[in-house]
Amino acid sequence: MSAAEEPATGHTQSAEASGHARVTQVGRDYTEHHHRYVRGWQYLRGSRVDAAEMELAEHAFVDAVGPSGNKQATQTISVLTRPFRRSPVVVLRGEAGVGRRTTALHVLRGAGVPAERIRWLSLDWDQPRTEQIPTTKGHGFVLDLTRSQELDEDFYTGLADYQKVAEENETFLIILAGIGNWNPGPMARVPVVTLVRPPAVQIAQAHLRRHAEDRVDWLTRPELNMLLANGASPADAARLARLVADADEGGQDAVREEFTGWSDHLAQWFKQHSTPEDISERALLIAAALLENVPADVVLEAADRLFTEVGGMLPAGGALAGRDLQQRLDSVKASMVDDERISLDADRHGLSEAVLRHVWQERPQLRSVLLTWASQISAPHGAAVRHLRRIADCMVRLSLLPGGSTVQGVVSKWIDTGAAHRQLAVEVLEKMALHPDTGVGTRKLLYSWAQAKTSSEETLTAVAEICAGRLGREYPRIALTRLRVLASRADGLARKAVADAVQALVDAPEQRLLILSEIVNWAESANDTTAGAGATTFLALTDISSESLFSLSTQQEPADHEGDVRTGDLFVRGWRAALREATTTVAAHTQLAAWLDTAKLSDEQVLPVVAAVLRGNLHQAGAAELLVGSPDTSPLGRARRKKLLDQLLTEQMPALPSTPALVPNTSSTDDLAPA
Repeated sequence: MSAAEEPATGHTQSAEASGHARVTQVGRDYTEHHHRYVRGWQYLRGSRVDAAEMELAEHAFVDAVGPSGNKQATQTISVLTRPFRRSPVVVLRGEAGVGRRTTALHVLRGAGVPAERIRWLSLDWDQPRTEQIPTTKGHGFVLDLTRSQELDEDFYTGLADYQKVAEENETFLIILAGIGNWNPGPMARVPVVTLVRPPAVQIAQAHLRRHAEDRVDWLTRPELNMLLANGASPADAARLARLVADADEGGQDAVREEFTGWSDHLAQWFKQHSTPEDISERALLIAAALLENVPADVVLEAADRLFTEVGGMLPAGGALAGRDLQQRLDSVKASMVDDERISLDADRHGLSEAVLRHVWQERPQLRSVLLTWASQISAPHGAAVRHLRRIADCMVRLSLLPGGSTVQGVVSKWIDTGAAHRQLAVEVLEKMALHPDTGVGTRKLLYSWAQAKTSSEETLTAVAEICAGRLGREYPRIALTRLRVLASRADGLARKAVADAVQALVDAPEQRLLILSEIVNWAESANDTTAGAGATTFLALTDISSESLFSLSTQQEPADHEGDVRTGDLFVRGWRAALREATTTVAAHTQLAAWLDTAKLSDEQVLPVVAAVLRGNLHQAGAAELLVGSPDTSPLGRARRKKLLDQLLTEQMPALPSTPALVPNTSSTDDLAPA
């Protein structure tokens, strides 16, 4: 980064800097960095490809022949690498399960991109934007827009600029799209390859030749040879190959049962256990499925609760009544694991999920009972309160089945019914917000709740908690958009919840600077409501009494001079915005005074920031009181105020310098709305 010489007087001087930044020297001791973007924040984040998935894409790929008679992956590689009319961007379009992900990986490797430079892009946006797609030199990126709604004109037209930069940087981008959601018309010229399904049997054979070559012939045996008929998908073929490779010797029947969801086994079992006397065993089977690998006493208590929920009468004698545990386990085909936990999957892998799916689909009138029962046993003091994550996982899977919208509707009501159900509701909604199939819809729901005037305080708090959890760690921009909406509510119901959520997000060191940048952008917004929300949230972040105080640097973390300087710039901008905002001016002066008085921060952290904040603003109400202090001011605070006052007076002797205009950071989420 180039630097500017320190001026002899109070005038300002500027120089260009790397990373879309401009450095402005102010006075004698403080450098402001006005970044167009905070480094890394403007781009979607990429995650590495799983090594096993990459290996199959490289060594067990079946290149299907397209309508033109050419192999499709080979044709796509040519589009990326040919000497003339090549394109760094290609769209792979096709129906679900056609193999777009594996094809994308195979194509990028075929185009010469090293495996370690291929990334899946995380869709941390509410509206797709080409300027957020990275162009890292020599990398290959996969952008999955399959579940996106109709893309807007800005996205299509923006691809032209992206293609130019990508070509200069030798970057490749493969976009995955569904059949109906890629319609650029004349707005974008991007090659499109519409994939056809490769023969499923060939895929299964290729996978087995890679990982269990001695079992390729299993696919021709009577138990398995019809499983990949009738246009099975590549995903089905890969799953069957994995089951065959992992099966016990001679386990063809078990492979067939698991591949078909244990449908024959369950149909036969429920037929054989159809009398009123069998209801308690059915309850045990369902409880064991929901609480797979959970201690036996918990499963049995949950089973009794379900039994009574459907009208069953427990026999007199309590735990002494009825058959022994092993007899009951034999009847439901379950096992004991480690002499303590009950498992359906130990002997029949995948049976627990299959049981819940079977009951949900075959007995639709039982769905509301199952949801009520799950909430009861997971409530405080409930039998399964320690197993919320397992229950939440199961409920998310149920939400993907026909009639699964019932899950979201019931879970939404739980938030307002008190602590008994609320924690499970938050767990389920968080998982649904992150799931590939339910994520987009659930994230829209959270946005709607944050915005709706009719949302209760409990609902708004739940939205903030979800944003503060895994959603905020994996999709920080999406989470912050919803927190901004919450913070901007005129009723102020979510103010504390937002402060708690933002403080939780900055606990992750890798995104502290990014979160602070976004909050400062709110505070500097031209929208009065957003500015007020930003100023209030900024003060919550910088509260010296908070355990999550986001200081310039801490004793526990290695020093980072550049990060400290950029953080200092954001603090100055945030304090100035809070001082300008009429509703937070007094609180801002009070917290600045607390910074001067605290020993938690060093002189080097505090004095340059406070000096830059006050420079040019000494006429503001409260500034004089801040510099003078109060009878309760600590000795440290008095010493700092003397240094600060001497510095400010010395600077103003020749002439009162003008405060440089602040260049707004354009990475704000103010204009984001749900897709």
